[in-house]
Amino acid sequence: MTTLYALLVGINRYAAPDVPDLRGCVRDVESAHAYLTRTAGGARLCVKTLHDGQATRDAVVEAIRTHLGQATSEDTVLFWFSGHGSSAPCPQWAWFAEPTERLQTLVCADSRTRTVPDLWDKELSVLLDEVARHCAHTAVVLDSCHSDGATRESPSDETSVRSVPEAAPRGLASLIPELIRATADPDRPEHVAVAACRSTEQAREATLDGAIRGVFSWSLLRALDRLGPLATYRELVLAARTEVEQRVPGQTPQLRPAASALAGHAFLSPRPGSSGTAIRMRFLRGDWEIDAGAVHGLPPDHGLRVGVHGGSPAQEAAVTTVQAHRSLVMPVSGWAPARDRQYSMVVTHVPMPRRTVSVSGRDTEAVRRLLLDLHTCGPGGGPSPHIRDVAPGSAADLRAEADSTGMVRVADDRSHRLAEVRAEEAVATLEHIARWTLLSTLTNPRSELTGAVRIEVVTADTPVAPRTGGRLLEPAGGALTLSYVRDGSGWRAPEVFIRLHNTSQRPLFCVLLDLTPRFRVHAELFAGDFIAPQARGAALAGRRIRAHLPDDLSPAPGVRVRDKLVLLVAEQQFSAEPFLLPALGGRVTPERGALTSRGLLERLGGRVVLRDLGDAEPDGAAYDWTTETVTLLIEVPG
Repeated sequence: MTTLYALLVGINRYAAPDVPDLRGCVRDVESAHAYLTRTAGGARLCVKTLHDGQATRDAVVEAIRTHLGQATSEDTVLFWFSGHGSSAPCPQWAWFAEPTERLQTLVCADSRTRTVPDLWDKELSVLLDEVARHCAHTAVVLDSCHSDGATRESPSDETSVRSVPEAAPRGLASLIPELIRATADPDRPEHVAVAACRSTEQAREATLDGAIRGVFSWSLLRALDRLGPLATYRELVLAARTEVEQRVPGQTPQLRPAASALAGHAFLSPRPGSSGTAIRMRFLRGDWEIDAGAVHGLPPDHGLRVGVHGGSPAQEAAVTTVQAHRSLVMPVSGWAPARDRQYSMVVTHVPMPRRTVSVSGRDTEAVRRLLLDLHTCGPGGGPSPHIRDVAPGSAADLRAEADSTGMVRVADDRSHRLAEVRAEEAVATLEHIARWTLLSTLTNPRSELTGAVRIEVVTADTPVAPRTGGRLLEPAGGALTLSYVRDGSGWRAPEVFIRLHNTSQRPLFCVLLDLTPRFRVHAELFAGDFIAPQARGAALAGRRIRAHLPDDLSPAPGVRVRDKLVLLVAEQQFSAEPFLLPALGGRVTPERGALTSRGLLERLGGRVVLRDLGDAEPDGAAYDWTTETVTLLIEVPG
């Protein structure tokens, strides 16, 4: 029998005189305990609670190590914290761990008394990573201020916030030893975390169902009850976010890691949840919106429509306003969607398909079947929303040659072979390449942010990426060349650090995408965060990055592949999820792209990963965005 080990920490009363008491935190974790008891099913439930004065810093750390640390490879772990949160300046020696230059902290019951510090979010993270090494699944819920990464202020008439002034600086001696050991660990496991708000926001408590509760905790538990046990973390946080934003301003629940397959797992499950689609539609503050915009490739032209995935043709909405990271939509044809639901959507009509294909072949019947598939593969039996065919011999982005053996050969506009697939896989392959190609050329020619954030590729001469300096590699002939080196054991792949340098005077949200030679797109290098003005963020938290050939290519003199890095930059937070693609063919078996961390396993499955939360703005203001691209030529000399 599997066991669910839960540590539930709720703190209303604080020992430090300058930390005000709260009112709803203990009730938050009592409600969470009741939910776990009600829904445990066949799992054994082992819960430890720490309320008020029981939740000292030492007690919380020890409970993570000993109570949650009991979990084995068959078990699941949950850490839930409701209480004050704060922030602190990031020390210079830890710059690579926090591109915002601010650390988030949890304020324990005895924090800020005598010499007791807050618990850093990075300390919490490595403690839970140690637990995650030995168990099937680890989840974290944080209902505190500044909790994305790790305010209950003076009460007002309706709500109060969970925050206190920033924490005092700390030296290395005050840190838990696990944090020091984990700094350069290339094989750290992952855990999934849902947080009440962004690192710059405040988490509120209010009177809900007749009692003071954390707005996020109440919303998350409500979403769990409404959506059921198969709902994914992504779906739950989106539903909770809608509840929160309807009730309080300036609080945006978050999900981390945004670009990991863990976000598609069912709550407290080591297995993926029910499948969905890349776009979500919801009703917020008087408008229907979808969480995709110009930065995700939506065109500004009139005529774009989205429809409910698996729904009837009548369940459509017309896109009325395309903004940087979201779009306003209006239901059409008399459809009246329920305002308390979120809908999985797909693009059902675009003004012009993204890419063109010329279909040819000596077998006229094979050509006819492929054209029929292109014309009927779309929603409602219509044409593909990503590909349209042109007359054979016409200029086209892609070429598809069908033969009598049931195979289709796909090539680019220069007749370079890209793939050879079975006829029934041809349309999916063409659409996959079309999305990859669109992203590789995505630009905003009128952006004021052009050049604001630079991609810096630095030789890996130290264990951890230097904040400044190092030997910068410069592109030549349109690409930056990374060469294999031959030593006594054979060919060795080059290793580099990648930094993102914000040269502007404002914080900017960045996502670094790796577009691999096998048409995979992943965001594992830098999944999304704000980088402070004049600051740098580090890909893979400052660890070494190995640039290697795909698995099906052996290192041999003259072998080379191109890998493209696309940096997306915006004034507001957006999601990386719509960009993520598995390798061409979508096989579930692990396939490395050309850039991965040493020892890091492919976590993306055989389909496009579901969308994470994008940013929803209360007004109609548009936000600027831009892209920066670097092409890497990975070669074996000779």
